[in-house]
Amino acid sequence: MSGLLVAASFLIGSVFGSFLNVCVYRIPRGISMLIPARSYCPSCKAQIPWRHNVPILSWLRLRGRCAECGAPISIRYPLIELSAGLLFSLGA
Repeated sequence: MSGLLVAASFLIGSVFGSFLNVCVYRIPRGISMLIPARSYCPSCKAQIPWRHNVPILSWLRLRGRCAECGAPISIRYPLIELSAGLLFSLGA
């Protein structure tokens, strides 16, 4: 049971880390947290579909590039998601 709790905590933490990435990008730039509601590529402004917005895995699957325009996506994004996931799992 404890392994399942650690895994669930990691998953929840990585989702929280994904939200932190949104905050880190939008708040300093004065972009609303509500509009646009969906994540988008900073380069081409294309909305990111849910299947390309899975914490850590999507960045790896897309090889750190936007699926639409091919612009690089900073390694900061999966590192924050991974860090939050590890912190949450340590607390489990």
